[in-house]
Amino acid sequence: MNLVLAGRRPVERAGWRSATVWAVVLVGLGLAIALPDPLQLVLGAAAVLALVITFIQPLTAIPLLLLAVPFGSLARATGDTTATAAAAEPSVGVVELLVALLGAAWLARSVARRRIALDLGPVAIAIAAMVCLAVISVGYAANQVLAVKESLKWLELLLVMLVVVDLVVDQRRALWVLAALFVAGAAEAAYGAYQFATGAGPDAFNVQGALRAFGHFDQPNPFAGYLTTIAPLAVLMALTPANPIRYRWFAAGAASIIAIGIGLSQSRGAWLGALVAAICLILTWSITTRRLVVPGLLGAALAVALAVSGLLPAAVLDRIAQTIEYFGVFDVRTVQVSAENWAVVERMAHWQAGWYMFLDHPWLGVGAGNYAEAYGAYFVGPWPEALGHAHNYYINMLAELGVIGGGLLLLILGVAFRHLGGRLVQSEAQSRTFWRALLAGCVGGLVVFCVHNLFDSLFVHSVNVQIGVLLGLGLVAAQKVSPSR
Repeated sequence: MNLVLAGRRPVERAGWRSATVWAVVLVGLGLAIALPDPLQLVLGAAAVLALVITFIQPLTAIPLLLLAVPFGSLARATGDTTATAAAAEPSVGVVELLVALLGAAWLARSVARRRIALDLGPVAIAIAAMVCLAVISVGYAANQVLAVKESLKWLELLLVMLVVVDLVVDQRRALWVLAALFVAGAAEAAYGAYQFATGAGPDAFNVQGALRAFGHFDQPNPFAGYLTTIAPLAVLMALTPANPIRYRWFAAGAASIIAIGIGLSQSRGAWLGALVAAICLILTWSITTRRLVVPGLLGAALAVALAVSGLLPAAVLDRIAQTIEYFGVFDVRTVQVSAENWAVVERMAHWQAGWYMFLDHPWLGVGAGNYAEAYGAYFVGPWPEALGHAHNYYINMLAELGVIGGGLLLLILGVAFRHLGGRLVQSEAQSRTFWRALLAGCVGGLVVFCVHNLFDSLFVHSVNVQIGVLLGLGLVAAQKVSPSR
């Protein structure tokens, strides 16, 4: 359902833009006086320029946001940058500032045009309900700052999604947003490859003598999850004949670099997410792709044969074996911890702590973002320090917002896949069009998000903003394609 609030007379756009430019020029002069340092002056000038452009065209902030997801942490002040410290203290980063700028520019543009368009479909309503629940939890959370920060994550996701649906009205704008997404992902993957090649990272990330790439995410798993949510879009934009040939080569190059980054991360959750997303897209794309299921099964059988015969590299075999172990559920208090099973048992210990939180607070949980705050009363085994979340976003949601929050999370995912996935299946006859390829890429990214969250949390490092962009693009694409007759 689209809600459009419109006035009777549009405001003259040229006058509004002129007033905006003059206001920002005055701000720029103030910065020039207040920031005598050359580097700060350059950064201030860039910020003013971004401010001007964003108020003229709010969609400009979306590419800036997508670039800030992996690289926004570079602008943080030096000091204690550990995950625990970052979570415990209130902070406003580049992403938060850009989201606020995007919201203000979009609202100002809408008011100036006397037209505010909101896509109040089931997805938006379900996310809005999650925002409300998270805000309510601020009242009973032990750490209200963390609850506010977690509430803002959902609010940012909702705002970005609504703005994308309103502003991405044609293929040219969609390609522009996708280009920023691919550049950000490829650049982050390239940095991860540099870390792998130079060994620039903690010894704890070394597996079989090879450093796991982690980029700017501090950990390999969220780094890989971030890249893998982009990969389906990059691959499909490279394959669709509706795109210009140069753009297809650009997308193919980005997909290749991103794939290298995912591989070097050695993240089993990301690998599994990519595999499940590929299977889903193969089964839903067309009759031709569904025929690939047979050779795919043969390839899987060959892989099993190689594994049994010992022909696969030991590092690959170990990672696959440990991935299988992750699906087991056990009480960590009954397990003898060793170097070989440390990662699996540690992860299960955090699952177990989250489950105990849920059992003690079944309806509303301990409060949004308060898993780490409550962890000290629920930890088991030799892991008294929380890792920030339960390493399973579904358990984490149950612990923080109870069965109501868990139900809302499933509702959000359910209505999203019902709408986007349903339209993807219904529009099979349009398999060569841009909008169906975009829709499929967004569905693939959301599948990765769901699978990866079984072993980690991708609601970190501002990836929530990227998920909002994926949902927005998916909703736009679903509107553009029509069901096959």
